[in-house]
Amino acid sequence: MATINGNLVLDEQIGVQTVTNDNDKELDATLINTLTTLGVADISGGTDATTGFPQVAVNDALLDTTGVTDLALSIPDDGTASGLSTVDGVAIFLYNEGGIIYGREADANGDADPNGDLAFAVALDESDLSSAQIYLIQYEPLGHSDPLNVDDDDILSFADGKITLDVSTTEIVTTFQTLDFASIPSGSPQETLTVATTDPTDNHSAKFDGLIFPGTVADPTTVPTNPGTNDDLNPDAIGFGVKGGQASQMNQNEGFLVQDAAWTSADQDANEIGGIRFDIQAVGGVKKVNIEWWAVDNGVVVATDTDTVNLPSGSAVFENYTIETADSVDQIYVRFYYDTKVSTSGVRVENLEVAFPSSSEVTVVNHEDLGTHLVFEDAGPTFTDITGDTLPFQVGLAAGQQDTGTFDLTAGADGSHVIITEYTDLGGDDITEILTNDGTTLTYHDVATDTDLYQLNVTDTGYTFDVLFTPHGEQSDLNFNAVKSGGPQETLTVPTVDNTGSIVFDGLIFNTHPAADATKDAFTPFNTAPLGGPTVAADDLNPDAVGFGVKGGQASQINNNEGFTFHTADGSDINNLTFAVAGIGNINAITVESWLYDNAGNLIDHNIDNVTGLRSGNQTVTINDDGGQAFDTAYVQFTVPGANSGVRILDFSTSIEGPVPDQQFDFTLANTDLDGDAATQDLSILASQDFI
Repeated sequence: MATINGNLVLDEQIGVQTVTNDNDKELDATLINTLTTLGVADISGGTDATTGFPQVAVNDALLDTTGVTDLALSIPDDGTASGLSTVDGVAIFLYNEGGIIYGREADANGDADPNGDLAFAVALDESDLSSAQIYLIQYEPLGHSDPLNVDDDDILSFADGKITLDVSTTEIVTTFQTLDFASIPSGSPQETLTVATTDPTDNHSAKFDGLIFPGTVADPTTVPTNPGTNDDLNPDAIGFGVKGGQASQMNQNEGFLVQDAAWTSADQDANEIGGIRFDIQAVGGVKKVNIEWWAVDNGVVVATDTDTVNLPSGSAVFENYTIETADSVDQIYVRFYYDTKVSTSGVRVENLEVAFPSSSEVTVVNHEDLGTHLVFEDAGPTFTDITGDTLPFQVGLAAGQQDTGTFDLTAGADGSHVIITEYTDLGGDDITEILTNDGTTLTYHDVATDTDLYQLNVTDTGYTFDVLFTPHGEQSDLNFNAVKSGGPQETLTVPTVDNTGSIVFDGLIFNTHPAADATKDAFTPFNTAPLGGPTVAADDLNPDAVGFGVKGGQASQINNNEGFTFHTADGSDINNLTFAVAGIGNINAITVESWLYDNAGNLIDHNIDNVTGLRSGNQTVTINDDGGQAFDTAYVQFTVPGANSGVRILDFSTSIEGPVPDQQFDFTLANTDLDGDAATQDLSILASQDFI
């Protein structure tokens, strides 16, 4: 008989896998030719380099075909559910097409479809039985759903009985033969009975010898077989009894041995039997009987057992009580005994059959389960590394700053996508983390200001991390009460009310409008004699409790072409300066123009604010960069229509750029395939003003 040794393992991973347990084979021209000759479908084009399918596995050591005369593959029926599905969840059904077992996808309704797309195939090559091969072919990824295992540890195979290897051999077989008790004289006790079979083509006979057991024995061969006439057998047309009790039945501790009538002690393994079976009929209301039996071969007990048989009532019989041995033996000994009414209990033994070996070898087909030995290993994704950009995993802590990187990963046979699974929580309910686009976009959102702060985007090839805002210090009012009022001063140094810093103001007298892209040096003339500067009083600032004016016109206000420059006292950058404008002289609209520069004197932003509605009340002006960048110095020019018109500026507040703590971001990214298998990598990004 053929023996299936181990498993035939196909690894779904793209490419031929060489792990010890894998049986992948390269689908080269030779193998294509072999499979095409066998009639395997859709194989001639070889393996697609992109998808990795079709794939083939063969285990040269899978089959031991010693003594085999024929092999075949079989399934219960065409359209049998395979128990497997594609990675997309489509059920697969089995079909036997010319001896090749195909797994085909279900139709749109989920029903078996003989024309469905191919998922796998099992092919047998028995052109040379001595080297017969099983080929396992896979056309598309299968659905692996083991939540505890991934990749090679997540395996699929078929349930017992789905795919069978039918193995034909020629051998001596043992079959039960009915004995012809009607052909021997009945009613006359005999020491032994020799009974032929009822099959005229069979030349076997069974020899029975009655036994009187002393009780329980370990070795039945020690029981005398001819102690007198009590162990004689009393036959009738369908069976026999033992004379010692009631001659037509088996009473307490009575029994028999049976062997092939042709057996002799010199035969060794010839003329043996494989079992005996018979019907049992209760006599006198007996409800159950205990049957102890021994199989003896070459004088040694090789098997023994005891059964309790519950008997039907009346004339009904317990049919086909069977004693069958794994291998043929010389004799079988049988003892009957009862638990109650031992002196009156008995049973009749009828319709006896003995298992005799065939006189010549016959063809035998054994069905060995193959499906449980066919194994599909999952091809899980990998996620090996993340490579950063020029300044890896660092990003400036200001709007418009960005960090990028690329992924080193493989998708596996099932296809995969990178998603964000874990992330740093920045602020509880104040800052929310919003995961969108199927887990590929993470946005940090400030609830109070309804502002997006940071955003991480991942693709299947890399990531982009963007800073969407510039962190600012807290807005604080300027404390003009801390400045001596009423006396014009060249500059004013005004602290914030919370003492987080001070703003230095210096008056300007303009005689022209600088260009929108003016350099910082373009403003020097407006603070230098003869227009202004330390030796000129016209640009001095005249403070009061809430703001200031420029002396050149009316000292308590700002007139046409007057203005100021400002910066912090300690050199810190400024996020903004806000002040109120109050119209004087029935004026309703003015223009406030500003130029903002960084520490190096580079122009950051230029703004023109058209301030209207002054007749209805004070209006607010904010000097800041539209892009949110902090600045070092600003120049402000007022255009006020009307010779006698002016404005007061008051209620100043500012946000001074202080050092913003670095922000660490920690993410977990998962390369997840369609089975749900995932390979992960940690991504850490440090956001700092030092990286701007």
